[in-house]
Amino acid sequence: AYGEALGSAVLKATAEDFQVDEVLDIPLTGDGEHLWLWVEKRGLNTEEAARRIAKAAGVPLRTVSYAGLKDRQALTRQWFSVQLPGKADPDMS
Repeated sequence: AYGEALGSAVLKATAEDFQVDEVLDIPLTGDGEHLWLWVEKRGLNTEEAARRIAKAAGVPLRTVSYAGLKDRQALTRQWFSVQLPGKADPDMS
């Protein structure tokens, strides 16, 4: 009814087939009470990444912020901030 296929394609076979690089629209000065983290993730959703950051930093999840949810089935690079009022930057190693 439709005839022969004109071609074939593969969409998003691997995480690298779909990449997202978040652009931060504010200048980072190094001042203030937020630790800013540039995170590259693959096979991990944004909420789980935030939970892992909170655990590694030893802070409540509510102190970890991000601009939006990114696709788990992609290679994404996005900014997270950790609010640390009056505290030194945590050892995240």
